[in-house]
Amino acid sequence: MLRLACVIASTVLLSSFAATLPAADIRTTVDPQADLGKYRTFAFLQADPKDKGAITDKLALERLRRMIATHLGQRGFQPAEAGKAADLGVHFAGHVEPKQSVLMTGRPGPYSYGWGRMELGGQDTFDYREGTLVVDLIDVSKNQLLWRTRISEALTVGYSEENWKKIDRALGEAFKKVPSRR
Repeated sequence: MLRLACVIASTVLLSSFAATLPAADIRTTVDPQADLGKYRTFAFLQADPKDKGAITDKLALERLRRMIATHLGQRGFQPAEAGKAADLGVHFAGHVEPKQSVLMTGRPGPYSYGWGRMELGGQDTFDYREGTLVVDLIDVSKNQLLWRTRISEALTVGYSEENWKKIDRALGEAFKKVPSRR
């Protein structure tokens, strides 16, 4: 019975923590002179694997490419044909770093709320990871940045489907700020 109570308490604590994690932080900037609607095709630009933020895991790299290509396709952009120059270059980079959140537990002070028997003060911690992804759209002919989005999101450990869904939702929100191609 005690073990069941501990499991229930930890489930409630984790779900309350998950509710306190912020939604994805999406920051997008656009060159005010850019007319993204005039571009038709895109191609992914190769990053140097030694660059800061370079994504070197082949499975993660390909999955992100598919996600980004899908969102660009929904806005009317097409991948450039093999051997032909693209109008837009797509470059992305990212990283994941461990984070910890501290949750206050118990009563915060020496006064009584009358909320039952809790110890004075205290804290509990929760470990998670924060992933950051930066996506750039570049005018290939001018080598000029036109559009950038930076997405930061709280993630669970590993390449879970939950993480990929979070990333895809955030990319969807970010790409809403890309005007549809005319």
